[in-house]
Amino acid sequence: MSLLETVRHIAPYLERWLEYGRDYQRIPGVQVAVRVGDELAASFALGKANEDTGEALTTRHLFRIASHSKTFTATAVFQLIEAGKLRLDDTAGHWLPELEGSPAADMTVRALLGHQSGINRDGADSDYWQQMHAFPDRQTLLDFARAEAVFPQNQHFKYSNIGYGLLGLIVEAVAGEGYGDYIQAHITGPLKLTDLGAELPPEREAELATGHGARLYGNDVRRTLPSSDTRALAAATGFYGTAEALTAYWARHALGRDGLISDASKRLMARRESEITKPTRRGYGLGLILDEIGGRGLVGHSGGFPGHITQSWLDPKTGLSISVLTNTLGGPATEWANNLIRLIDLAHKNAGKTADTAHDLDSFTGRFANAWGLFDIVNLGGRLVALTPLGDPSASAVELTVQDATTLCPEPEGGFGSVGEPYHFQRAENGEIQWVRQGGGRSWPLEAYQAGAGLD
Repeated sequence: MSLLETVRHIAPYLERWLEYGRDYQRIPGVQVAVRVGDELAASFALGKANEDTGEALTTRHLFRIASHSKTFTATAVFQLIEAGKLRLDDTAGHWLPELEGSPAADMTVRALLGHQSGINRDGADSDYWQQMHAFPDRQTLLDFARAEAVFPQNQHFKYSNIGYGLLGLIVEAVAGEGYGDYIQAHITGPLKLTDLGAELPPEREAELATGHGARLYGNDVRRTLPSSDTRALAAATGFYGTAEALTAYWARHALGRDGLISDASKRLMARRESEITKPTRRGYGLGLILDEIGGRGLVGHSGGFPGHITQSWLDPKTGLSISVLTNTLGGPATEWANNLIRLIDLAHKNAGKTADTAHDLDSFTGRFANAWGLFDIVNLGGRLVALTPLGDPSASAVELTVQDATTLCPEPEGGFGSVGEPYHFQRAENGEIQWVRQGGGRSWPLEAYQAGAGLD
């Protein structure tokens, strides 16, 4: 079974797995797309576009994808480099003479791309992130950039939206056209991605999934938030899009795929410029976050905007790409994207094994509950796996082998709980599962357990 076939096979379970976490964590909505190469393998939307109105979220709703914008800006920079119009060691001051006499004038394009310039993150007054006033215009951006650098150039990784705002101005100066016009002409336009752009047009506001605020306490009602025009910071945080459009863009960043930049530029973008230690250890290249999940090397970016938290990953070798978009502050987009990749890899690992064709595997599958919680038994790539539909699926996954029509045997391993003890199924005359006993305790199909326990 190919990777594409694996993802398509388990796509319904990816959706069911995520819906449980969305509901459990009280996240308003989430939109997901998965591609292998150019082929869309899974696409779904769960929850609400707006909790106040009850509008259902769809795969066509737009999201503010925020710092994904940096990957587009970096792509634009490398296009201009390949055209011989720009160099990585050009200084900001060379293209933006207004910076003369400030520390920012000597910051190189490469240092700005890799967040090694030392420039401040969001300027002297960044309450625009709380929607207390407008995002910076060009002059305000330049004023923020003239401040003393926080670190000397190339001393520390120092994430900066101001730095990427300057890169947007450099793209404009080099190309001789507006930043948004350049993106449309050289990136989204040629790829025919009409649901992806540098700044949300006012006429498309009605298509936007409404953003929701963070919760301070567990029972708080989330506030709905308006959208914001990012003005001079579009190159750092202004982009909008759908998960499907984003994965189509990421597909062009896989090695061997044309349409945006050369493989040499892709490799340079993905070269480890910085080692990041907080909040987790990972790397940063030139416009890309670098990470590894289960031995799979990934490039991508996250995004945080008032009301939207998002994450995309690409495996540039296999072409697997995923985008997870949430419409609330505190949305666990990165956690979910990582865990969906782990689920895919669990299934694809199983797809390489000899499948059990002597039994109807799907007759054992379902969601089961008891007083301690619930678990799933799922057919992943032709093998049965028991797992908890929350958190890292590889941490709770137990592979099961069919002994007979009423018994599953787990793979032997050391651990707590009832490891190694078989799953015994009680079935009705029509074959439906009435309950399953493992480690001495019984669990029931979720709906049956809820009814028996008097739960709604």
